[in-house]
Amino acid sequence: MNSDDAARGELTRICRVSDMLCTGHAALRDRYARLAFSLDLLTLAVSTWLVALAFVEPKLNVTLTPFGWDSQVWVGALSTGVFFLTLVQIKTDWKGRSDAHKRTLDVYAEVKREAGYLLSAGEYDHDACQRVFSRYDMAASVGVPIPEAEFLKQKQHHLMKIALSKALDGRPAASLMWLRARLWWLHTFKGDG
Repeated sequence: MNSDDAARGELTRICRVSDMLCTGHAALRDRYARLAFSLDLLTLAVSTWLVALAFVEPKLNVTLTPFGWDSQVWVGALSTGVFFLTLVQIKTDWKGRSDAHKRTLDVYAEVKREAGYLLSAGEYDHDACQRVFSRYDMAASVGVPIPEAEFLKQKQHHLMKIALSKALDGRPAASLMWLRARLWWLHTFKGDG
């Protein structure tokens, strides 16, 4: 095997792995962003209810207080709820996790793009290849990893995305739900023999 074949093989592997990692980090970025957004909305809703209770006439507090509770008890419960939700925001740091996966995604996307350029050019300049290899190593060492418990799920998500994309090439108007069900059926119950 000559050096061009070795470089092509390694670039192909890096491109394939980077593509899978891009899918995984994008999914985790989106998941953590959704969780952070939901928690922000919940905190905002409870805080708004609390503010409404603080600034309305005491007679209206009775209608804004559920379960027939005393309004002061309800204000205390809402205040405790806001404090708890704020602690959850601090402890989980879903916004920070989303940002970390976004930054890691950006680095792997750049590695994948550069490796793709070199593969499509068909010329494997040693310095250009070394630059891609170094960026890939840097992405692995500096970027946030996909948690071990998530890895296989993210790999499956990526491979399913590729299979759906290929199936859509032949059937562009097909329902994604039905294509997913068909692929699941074929891949789950397909005989190995």
